[in-house]
Amino acid sequence: MVIDTGPDFRAQMLKAGVRKLEHVLYTHTHADHCHGFDDLRAFYFRDHRSVTCYAATRHAMELRQKFAYVFHDTGYIGTKPQVTLSEFDQKPFSVLGLEIEPAYAVHGNVQSAVFRLGRFAYATDFKLFSPALIARWRGKIDTMVASGIRYGEHPTHSCIQETTALMAALQVKTGYITHISHEIMHARDEVDLPVGVHLGYDGLSFGVELGP
Repeated sequence: MVIDTGPDFRAQMLKAGVRKLEHVLYTHTHADHCHGFDDLRAFYFRDHRSVTCYAATRHAMELRQKFAYVFHDTGYIGTKPQVTLSEFDQKPFSVLGLEIEPAYAVHGNVQSAVFRLGRFAYATDFKLFSPALIARWRGKIDTMVASGIRYGEHPTHSCIQETTALMAALQVKTGYITHISHEIMHARDEVDLPVGVHLGYDGLSFGVELGP
């Protein structure tokens, strides 16, 4: 299972040696999170099984529009990704025996889906969490990956100081900041982060508790 298929999705899968993929969770449909969608077709070549893609109802409609040749007969005669699109709303759903709790966070004029899987949470491309969501997830997350684009201000993205404050409010034990701009230098800026919070990087791996 992966979350999102960005434009470099193919390179990421090859680098990580991923040979089998059954499920994809989508946070939203901005280009940098879904434009590797076509490369899902490679996984059908090996196992002849469609990939199930989970998207919020509002995002599923946009995926059908962006990649109409996959879902409708447009006259396209090439090989299409073989996918099953499964829509979710506010209710938890199960993937590979894991309960996934979706929620939504403001990202400019759209809402990004954020996910909690047991004691792990993933949130990217958001400006803020609602007070109700913070209250609901507080104390339930040991490890969190969340975006923090830079220090300072940004109209639609959480900045690093806002993301670390969110992690503190949620009582996250270990946090990794992703979706980092080129203004951030790991060696220079990692030392300024709170204890337990780290800058993410390509190839990062860690264990998580997926139980309740």
